Amino acid sequence: MQLPPDRMRYLMRQYIEGRCTREEMEELYAAIASAKDEELSGLLEDEFNATGPGPGVQEVDWDHLFNRIVKTRPATPTRRITAWWKYAAAAAVILLAGVGGFYWYQQQQVKPAIAMDQASRPAVQDAQPGGNKAVLTLADGSTVTLDSAGNRLMQQGSTAVHQQGGTLQYNAAGSNADVSYNTLTTPRGGQFQLTLPDGTKVWLNAASSLTFPVAFTGRERAVTLTGEAYFEVVHNAAMPFKVHVEGMEVADLGTRFNIMAYHDENAIKTTLIEGAVGVSDGRKEALLKPGQQAVLDKRSTAGLKVQAADIDQAIAWKNGEFFFDHTSIYEIMRQVSRWYDVEVGYQDSLNAYLSGNIRKNVNVSEVFRMLELAGDVRFKIENKKATVMK
Repeated sequence: MQLPPDRMRYLMRQYIEGRCTREEMEELYAAIASAKDEELSGLLEDEFNATGPGPGVQEVDWDHLFNRIVKTRPATPTRRITAWWKYAAAAAVILLAGVGGFYWYQQQQVKPAIAMDQASRPAVQDAQPGGNKAVLTLADGSTVTLDSAGNRLMQQGSTAVHQQGGTLQYNAAGSNADVSYNTLTTPRGGQFQLTLPDGTKVWLNAASSLTFPVAFTGRERAVTLTGEAYFEVVHNAAMPFKVHVEGMEVADLGTRFNIMAYHDENAIKTTLIEGAVGVSDGRKEALLKPGQQAVLDKRSTAGLKVQAADIDQAIAWKNGEFFFDHTSIYEIMRQVSRWYDVEVGYQDSLNAYLSGNIRKNVNVSEVFRMLELAGDVRFKIENKKATVMK
């Protein structure tokens, strides 16, 4: 279905501003499915560079978004990959709306995303996205519940601890003869930001914990992590910063990095964004450069492996997104389960993979709805339990 450029731009505007009628939306999807790659990418670029988001639409980094979509386009497309690009373009239209989008493909074949008749969909229960919440365990074993609304000041030895909203800051003053430890724990559906006594900033993902001293003394600054966290370390050559995780030690050399070490994942991954880190599994050591990732596969005896990293994917959670790149439905659902605090079960064996992204501030039903657009996967949610089926 070929449309004049002006008509295509009009339909995009209608979609972005939430004013599309059902007929206009069907017309837009049909036009995307039949448009030539060059024509469609040109129209998208016009929207990114000329119009920007419409009234009421959340702020979008247009250049980054367009480059992310365009860079995935192959230089010599086959019939299959050409179709794949069109679905990426369709996802871009959804991304323009500020919600996020994705395109889905199976190992066997690619199927277009089709607008579903909402009236025919059965009513489902829902789960809201996670937010800023955590539990702080103090040195004496007492606990403090933290959330976005909190504003309190606590004392741990000579260190003042200040919570303001979703952040917790430690300000050490004087000397601590006996160093004590605190633990910050996020539940499923929670995240929190922490500033350690040395000024190092830590973003803690859902279902994670960080144990740390209330003041750093001695020859090193050591913390222990379970789950996932992003670090912006204040460099101090005289007192290296070290993160201990299951089977891996990460030593900072002045850097920003992400560590993913969930117990239910098959690998521990340290991804370097800036600076340098030394990584060890007790047998092998590696020095990472920016853009590299150290992987320790729990199922293998091969030990530590260094590979190129997808930075966008590694730190998407910190930026409020799900980001998938040929990711299995099982790994996707582990991420969904942690963020929405839902239990996941499978009615069928699935061989499905997904690439794309979606904002994490939508209800779980919206995530499921977008996955279902491909037509091969269905979800049912009852009493905080999600069932995945063909």
